[in-house]
Amino acid sequence: MARSVTQTGLTHYEVQLKRRANVVAEARKHRHTVVHASDVRLEETARRTRRGIYIGAEGGRPSKVLDAAMHEVPAGVTSTRHRHSWDAIMFVVAGQGWTEINGQRIEWRPWDTVYIPCWAWHRHGNDGSSDARFLTWSVEPMYETFGVAVIEDAGDADVAELPPPPSSTKPTKPGADSYTRRLQRLSANNPNPEAYRLNTRWEDVTPRVTKRGARSMFLVDESIGYRTSGLTAVMHELGPGLWQAKHRHGGEAYLYCVTGSGHTEVDGVSYEWGAGDLVVVDHWCWHQHFNDDKEKSSRLIRVHNSDSLYDLMRVLLDPLNLLEEEPDLADAPDLSGFVWPDPMEGRPSW
Repeated sequence: MARSVTQTGLTHYEVQLKRRANVVAEARKHRHTVVHASDVRLEETARRTRRGIYIGAEGGRPSKVLDAAMHEVPAGVTSTRHRHSWDAIMFVVAGQGWTEINGQRIEWRPWDTVYIPCWAWHRHGNDGSSDARFLTWSVEPMYETFGVAVIEDAGDADVAELPPPPSSTKPTKPGADSYTRRLQRLSANNPNPEAYRLNTRWEDVTPRVTKRGARSMFLVDESIGYRTSGLTAVMHELGPGLWQAKHRHGGEAYLYCVTGSGHTEVDGVSYEWGAGDLVVVDHWCWHQHFNDDKEKSSRLIRVHNSDSLYDLMRVLLDPLNLLEEEPDLADAPDLSGFVWPDPMEGRPSW
């Protein structure tokens, strides 16, 4: 049999330099700081819902870590059922409906948050008389980069007839060797849908004022009982005419404007945003968010992939500090005597 010989006129050093440069050039080509709501077109889908892309390959704005999309469930419609290897966060923007996750039905209304674990069979329904909308963020681009992005569509099949999540094999024989120990360790972490927290109702959030100048509420985070692949979501409220202190970090962040209007300064350049717009803060950019409304709060949901990819970056880049702020947060607003509005103020009816 003839031997196959792979040849190249370049050294490994030259090949790697070119490949790395191409990856960065491609990423820079698709950078977006603000995607306006008017840039997002809802399309009918085979799932009987409508879907529009803020960030994602299908919308012509690909990314490497996170995506963001708007979904609309028409009145009286139940979607098909599907599952995927990545997890996702839902935030309800308008209307009311429900999401069924592995047979568990979760009712939702505006400003409620739902978490969809990886490999969980799920579908959405709207029993009302008006359309309902929710935004999603997921780590599908990261999974696709790793070569493990898988999606399965089950149509209208009964969830009881569908296969469970894939899981690691448990050791069949006791043993102390390294392979058996690996089986034991990974099988102990097999997905257990009943162990996941799945939703945060807006009535249950706890507002906390931060040193940066915002009032913040955790929506999805390990500190309130969630187990995600790294996704975390928090709503930042900027009081009338107020702002958040300048900072930068090693990972990108997506901020969706729920209410209000304002602007974000990124490396000295100002970008305006309003309700329905998505702000994308790239890694390692100095940035600061401002509420330009002197009478009402602006609310921004910040999502990033903090507890997996970001933690890996912390280790890989140590001792580089991946979070930088102004000394003593000198540029944060003075909130002494400031009275925050009722957290329910501005929440849409349903």
